[in-house]
Amino acid sequence: MKYIKKILLIFLMFQSCLLYGEIDFDKINSIFSDANKLYEEGDYFEANNLYRNIASSNIISKDLYYNIATSYAELGSNGHAILWYERALNISPFDKEIKNNIELFNPNSLSNPKYNQSILIIIFYLTLFLFIIFFTILIILFIKKRKIYYLLIILSVLFIIQALISYNLINADYLIVVSRTNLYRGESERTEIISIPYEGEKFRILEEYSNWYHVKGSFKGWINKSFAEKI
Repeated sequence: MKYIKKILLIFLMFQSCLLYGEIDFDKINSIFSDANKLYEEGDYFEANNLYRNIASSNIISKDLYYNIATSYAELGSNGHAILWYERALNISPFDKEIKNNIELFNPNSLSNPKYNQSILIIIFYLTLFLFIIFFTILIILFIKKRKIYYLLIILSVLFIIQALISYNLINADYLIVVSRTNLYRGESERTEIISIPYEGEKFRILEEYSNWYHVKGSFKGWINKSFAEKI
């Protein structure tokens, strides 16, 4: 388990460096230190602002996401705290402390989600890795023997399809970030209220219309976009 966790983190760090090589990491580290100091002094609001400014620079970091979550928790915004804990868990899916914090702020988290995020992340990276292996073997054999191996083609296609499906499921999760909202039968507050979802409840987006999401969770219905955030 520890080795898989390290591989995931190394992959994400490598990806981040490729995509955001122009970032001044010395400056980022300085801001992060200032935010930590503000947090320790009890200035959670300003600490939260600095943490989120770093995140807006497309920095992928479990520690950063974790600190954003804890600062939101101190500010009493449990929905946003759960959101950032979930994002941290996506980076480090076996982190027990993050899982415990999610359960602490969101005791319903284990019963509601249809898909286990940690398992989906493992499936995604595993199938992507297998696709790369089989596809590479296929190319090498074709270059050397000028022969097409249909079994390898089929396996490569199956693995990339599964990787894409897992990726879409991972990135389709949305979460309620407000303490109270309503789930409506239609894309209007004048329609019937179906349910009152709890803070931190997860949904999958079925479709969008104007300022509304058509979602599926414990119930299916419509919710205002401003009340949900993508994990």
